[in-house]
Amino acid sequence: MFQEKLYYLNQFKLKKQKMNKIILASSSPRRKELLEKEGIDFTIDASLIDETLDETLPIEERLIQLAVDKGTPVHLKHYEDIVIAADTTVYHHDQIIGKPKDEQDARNILTSLSNDTHIVYTSVAIFYKDDIETFIDKAYVTFDDLSKNLERYIASKEWMGKAGAYGIQLEACTFVTRVDGDINTVIGLPVKRVIE
Repeated sequence: MFQEKLYYLNQFKLKKQKMNKIILASSSPRRKELLEKEGIDFTIDASLIDETLDETLPIEERLIQLAVDKGTPVHLKHYEDIVIAADTTVYHHDQIIGKPKDEQDARNILTSLSNDTHIVYTSVAIFYKDDIETFIDKAYVTFDDLSKNLERYIASKEWMGKAGAYGIQLEACTFVTRVDGDINTVIGLPVKRVIE
């Protein structure tokens, strides 16, 4: 009886040791916060890749490919674990709007988004051993007239390093008149779908 209990206790310990870790293949503080809010235990291991998109593919396929490309090097390092990679892109008037290069670029981007609706795509790739699950989520974001607050926002430097020159969870939330879709997609990770 004692030997049997000891056997099952050892089996339980082995299973616990072999539990798969969750790795976030992103250094984005916003994605980190979204996973933390859900109480998910994870570690971060981001890769640096060339983020040039394949122009021959339709937009959604291009963005899925980018998420896969971001996650692949991390997956190869953590093959036994679950790796989550994502990319968030602003799309407006049939153009991908990236991160601004400088103040003038941020000003131009935000002026183009002012008084208009744009799409925010977040593509996700989830790796586990030989399986890759991919999906893309999109939200429509409508901005108010930004002309009155634009220069103050540019001076704040909040636009730096952000696709579309804004982060919806920060001061730029005052620009938004409407979001159709999951706001977490706009922030950087549709976390409910990731959990599913």
